[in-house]
Amino acid sequence: MLDNAAAVLMRLVAESGRELVDFAQKDVEPVNEGFIVGFSCGVRTREDVIERVTIYVNTSPSAPMDEHTVELVDASGRRLTAWAYPQDPALPSLPAVSYPEAAGVVLSKFGIAAEGAKLRMEAYRPGKRAVLRVETATDRWFAKVVHPSLASSIHDLHERFRAAGVPVPRSLGFSEAGLVLLGELPGVPAIDVFDRIDRAQFARGLDELTQHIASVPVSIGARESLARRVDWYAERMQETAPLFGRQTARLARSVAEHYGATPQPRPVTIHGDLHLGQIFVDGTAPSTVTGILDIDTAGLGDPADDRGALFGHVVVSAIERTPATDAGRALAAFADELQAGWVSDRWVAAIAATHLMGHALANAGRGDDRGSASAQELLERAEALLA
Repeated sequence: MLDNAAAVLMRLVAESGRELVDFAQKDVEPVNEGFIVGFSCGVRTREDVIERVTIYVNTSPSAPMDEHTVELVDASGRRLTAWAYPQDPALPSLPAVSYPEAAGVVLSKFGIAAEGAKLRMEAYRPGKRAVLRVETATDRWFAKVVHPSLASSIHDLHERFRAAGVPVPRSLGFSEAGLVLLGELPGVPAIDVFDRIDRAQFARGLDELTQHIASVPVSIGARESLARRVDWYAERMQETAPLFGRQTARLARSVAEHYGATPQPRPVTIHGDLHLGQIFVDGTAPSTVTGILDIDTAGLGDPADDRGALFGHVVVSAIERTPATDAGRALAAFADELQAGWVSDRWVAAIAATHLMGHALANAGRGDDRGSASAQELLERAEALLA
């Protein structure tokens, strides 16, 4: 994935006249033809002060660059690009909302007086998106940072969903630089209270929500089905964890066989990346679905993609929790219940297996024993789906 990370980071830090003291891999994000690998680094400055810096290295040959990006060539002649957070070349608005002073200036353009605002990073996927929570004295907002080409369509999707009565956050507007400002959605993520949820009632509410989403008039396509590029996961796994390479390649062939044997259904509006962290429920009556987040990937698509994505997330969530806990048991049972609804549908099974492969890739990329064990369990579950 990244040969001799120490040498790459040392060269990168040295270019700014500093010295690398220590580093640890932080996260891995598969992209295009490679990976973005994050490192938490200790860096000694010219003043002999040690600072903590997060550095991201992109191994993709088509990685974007800007004035803050450094281009390197590793020992094998492969092109690498790197940057220090928050100077993500794919997310030019990120630096402007990463510091309170700058965020106040940005929010004022949306008509919000945010002097003294508190910022908290809620989620960051390097090269893809970031979500920051912005708290003022009276309100809470969420600044979603995306590629500039996506901001307008994300704002439009929120407008369309709300006009159709689907409970999603209100969008205050967007900037051409890739920023969408969203209001707060009442309720709590279902994943946070799943051990208190009546699964049958929750499933009925979820069915009603997906049917409501299907009625939203949109003119754009949803995110492409992961099953259409299943070979990409097999290739990335071979690079990341060759131990699982043969098993994943075999799964990819089986997915392609299952997926290709079924006609494409008529497209309807779908969420595009459905999981329990984005489905909101009532905090006091958690079996009641109250809304949905992160409709960035929504559009015309196949409902089976949402079913496969939800199943994959429930399975990996159950694995990540101690199975003996109430939440772990509830999630594992819900995964079985979801699967029972499409057990004989080869189309959904192929999509669900692809999502499990994606989660296995993420776990294998952690490079530790727990990640490897989780990856193995996910791949075995995928094999069972297609058996």
